[in-house]
Amino acid sequence: MHVELAESTVLESITDSSLAGVRHRYAMIDGLRIHYAEAGSGDPLILLHGWPQHWWEWRHLIGPLAQRYRVICPDVRGLGWSEGDGTGYSFERLARDVVDLMDALDIPRARLVGRDWGLVTGYRACLNWPERFERFVAMAGIHPWCLDGISAPVLYRPWHIYVLAALGNSTPLYRGLTARCLRAWRHEGHFTPRETEIYLRPMRGPAARTATIAFNRNVIRREIPEFARHYRLLRLRVPTLHLNGANDPLSEAVPPSYRDYADDMTLELVPDCGHFIPEEQPAWLLDRLTAFFAPPAGPRE
Repeated sequence: MHVELAESTVLESITDSSLAGVRHRYAMIDGLRIHYAEAGSGDPLILLHGWPQHWWEWRHLIGPLAQRYRVICPDVRGLGWSEGDGTGYSFERLARDVVDLMDALDIPRARLVGRDWGLVTGYRACLNWPERFERFVAMAGIHPWCLDGISAPVLYRPWHIYVLAALGNSTPLYRGLTARCLRAWRHEGHFTPRETEIYLRPMRGPAARTATIAFNRNVIRREIPEFARHYRLLRLRVPTLHLNGANDPLSEAVPPSYRDYADDMTLELVPDCGHFIPEEQPAWLLDRLTAFFAPPAGPRE
């Protein structure tokens, strides 16, 4: 099996002083060398990034969260500094990557956060292995039961999925659409040229392109038909907070149908925010994560 290591030289350009305590390590998962950033100690907290990004999207939150938790930020296979190949981009396999990483790190149970690709991975992981996850925060996407009460935006708003699945082999289209998503999906603030380059440079490699095309083709060919047939059988046992930016085009496409399928789930909108919640509203998100992950207050004496 051919694997390719994403460009590690980009890591040298990330010099933020706030990330001085971050450790970069690798674990062998499903035959691939998977990169993860780690900081702090205590109860484990896993942060799963979205597309077209990598672990660095959590840079504003790693330091504050590491004061309380052992923060672990993996790079999805094929993205960032993780190896990838042409397989393994089903939601099931990506979720298994997370659980396998937990096993490799001797983590029996963790809190979990996932945005975009990390959202679908996190939902699948919590549905399959609820005993492994204390609580889950899903961000910037739809939930598994959106076909119950479906609206038109669910079908046409994520148009990039269809384009990348069909035409991702076109270098100009792939690179142009990747850059456009970083510009157009953000509502509050903007990515600087340096930030944009930190994300785009790994995306130019063949491993990232393969991952992008394979993931989006899998969504169309496998995941949508599978969820259409089986979503009524899915029961979410893990307490879950689902966050969407109030200005994210996907936010209006999320119906309240999850209430019939989840034991304990809340849907909230993040004010003045688009698709990149950890970078657009990091202070708001930090407060919300802190409150959601805090242990319940004990009985008064």
